[in-house]
Amino acid sequence: MPKIIKISHTEKSKFLKVKCPRCKNEQMIFGKSAMQIKCPECNRLLTKTTGGKTKIRALITKVLWR
Repeated sequence: MPKIIKISHTEKSKFLKVKCPRCKNEQMIFGKSAMQIKCPECNRLLTKTTGGKTKIRALITKVLWR
């Protein structure tokens, strides 16, 4: 008997579009990234890593599902 795979959109990992508060540059980041992300324009720290989710220090403009 074949297995039935249930696809759910309730996954907790998301891609986020964030805007740098200093230079207003927008970029896409992963919500559970394992490294710190800096703005490529002004070199400001946008995310800080924790044990699970990323602590975001920028304005989230859009949330995208995988």
